[in-house]
Amino acid sequence: MSRISGTFASLASAGSGAYIPYVCTGDPDMEFTAELVNSLCRAGADIIELGLPFSDPVADGPVIQGAMSRALSAGFKVPRLFETITAIRSSGLRLPIVLMTYYNPVVRMGVGAFCARLAKAGGDAVLVVDLPIEESGEVDEAAMDNGLDVIRLVAPSTDDERMELILEKASGFAYAVSAAGVTGSRQKLASSALSLLSRMRPISQIPIAIGFGMSYPDQVRQAMLAGASGVVEGSALISIYSEENKSKALDRIEQHAREMKAATRI
Repeated sequence: MSRISGTFASLASAGSGAYIPYVCTGDPDMEFTAELVNSLCRAGADIIELGLPFSDPVADGPVIQGAMSRALSAGFKVPRLFETITAIRSSGLRLPIVLMTYYNPVVRMGVGAFCARLAKAGGDAVLVVDLPIEESGEVDEAAMDNGLDVIRLVAPSTDDERMELILEKASGFAYAVSAAGVTGSRQKLASSALSLLSRMRPISQIPIAIGFGMSYPDQVRQAMLAGASGVVEGSALISIYSEENKSKALDRIEQHAREMKAATRI
């Protein structure tokens, strides 16, 4: 059992879901990334999703695009990601770490080398958001060779046949996209999210984490009652520290994250 699978199993036995905050590595600098991860862990995060900044993040909305742009402008390079994970592990973090990336940086380094470095640094899984399942064989093999889970996206537009294939090949957890479009905060949980969860749940026993627009505790409660095993939140967190003093932002983020985590307990 992988560290991610073990986390979901432990949470389920305790009557809780997973709170998975997204952190854009290097936004606005590497020091803040470490402070943010520490704050989220204190608040009760169960899994950390680290985003690899990329120049053309087509699946992301303006908030995460801005975060990636700031990180790249500050000089972020791919090796800093592995250094960050190594440093986080050295500080004592034992939570699972999922890497969210686009395919281009993986290919440029070499799929095998990328997965090997991720595993060596202490990563647990990779999510390549723009890689179709039909073309993921090389990543799947390299991930398996290095003990990494492969997280896969399922969208509201995914038909049943394709959904079965995706869930069959997913490991760790499946990532349910709550609504069509890009990442970004939303006021309400879309009806498409509830429909998607109702379609996914009977097909597979793999944990399902829902993301894209999860911003409020009420959305988390709805998702959990509809069959989600956890939630992923990113844009709402980034918006907090983008708008005010970083030290004050960390306090707000920690309080918000506590409320989001509490909502996973049903």
